[in-house]
Amino acid sequence: MQYPLDRLHYAIFQLLFLALVPSIVAATTAARQTGGIEQKLVEKNGQPSLPLLMQARDAELSSVTQGSLTGGTHAYSEKCAEIKSRFLKMASPNSTDDGGPWTSLASLSKPYPINVEGHVAKQFCFRITFYAPASPATAFDLLANVLRRPEWDELTERTEILQYLGGSDSINYVKMKAIWPTAARDSLLLSHITSRGSDDDEEFLNVGQSVEDSRMPEREAEGIVRMEAALAGQLVTRVSQSDRMRLGLEGENWSKVVQIADGDMKGWIPKSVIRFIATQAFPKSLTKVCRQLAQTPSRKESLLLRDLLARPANKPVRDLGSAAAAEEKPATPKAVIASSVVAPPAPAAVVRRRAGWMVWIRLILRYATPAIIAALTSLLFNMLMKRRS
Repeated sequence: MQYPLDRLHYAIFQLLFLALVPSIVAATTAARQTGGIEQKLVEKNGQPSLPLLMQARDAELSSVTQGSLTGGTHAYSEKCAEIKSRFLKMASPNSTDDGGPWTSLASLSKPYPINVEGHVAKQFCFRITFYAPASPATAFDLLANVLRRPEWDELTERTEILQYLGGSDSINYVKMKAIWPTAARDSLLLSHITSRGSDDDEEFLNVGQSVEDSRMPEREAEGIVRMEAALAGQLVTRVSQSDRMRLGLEGENWSKVVQIADGDMKGWIPKSVIRFIATQAFPKSLTKVCRQLAQTPSRKESLLLRDLLARPANKPVRDLGSAAAAEEKPATPKAVIASSVVAPPAPAAVVRRRAGWMVWIRLILRYATPAIIAALTSLLFNMLMKRRS
């Protein structure tokens, strides 16, 4: 801090300019190239047909499904069994999996018992245990349905099912909201849903892990960071009578939910944002879940699992998620196919997508935040030093 104030800021913003220019140029070029591909239309009988990109995706889906076996067996079957085993180990109350124990980060007793734990050896690994006023099947249908996640998760902006693999497995896309000063994030997940146990003591499991797929590439040009999920999901079980009495839970229909979130957020993210997610975002979202479940009639059968098992294996469709998903019955295959068809635009002219001003703002916030904080800190420090002198 021995340099004059103007010279210090000149050096900081000069470095900032050199760091930002290559990223902005690359983002603008990629956005224009992507826009040109997605918006190019095929003329047929004087009328525009579906975009070439949709046709290419359908062709790729068909090629992926060739050679796959029916009955729930697919290319990711072994991976599903592996992440299921890992999840059950981490969800165990006495788990010391992956090199260390858990430490409590936040705990609530009212209005619903919620406990958030963090793994001592991992910065982005959390285990959340909470109790919901509903039967296990009812709670599971809300929590495990990726299309309904924006209803209760305060951090989720949009969800999409990229492909049904067979059985109850699928590949899902999840886009998270941006938390200032960080960029928005998304993930592409392999999802495995199953149940075990008897009718009176049935357990439901939803587990997922990040995968790569050319049909859903990273969206870095839009300022979105692709985070990596090593393990994520929920285990839903029925709360015993002794536990209900110990916790002071009234009524018989209560579920215990153990949720794991283990991954790498990628990119730059301050510790304050991590602390906010663990101590405020998680409890707020799960309290919202419990209040919604308290108004939902309980049932013994999981409608989500039943409908997933009834779907054709490896169906090349893309389900767009929304908060208006049906509560008692997810969309049928016919409705799914209809929702995945994109109507062509009315004009036949080719319209190229351009990077909007939001892209520029996100890029600046993503790369320039450390420099801006440093500049403001140095400014405050110099003002204090001048007053003292």
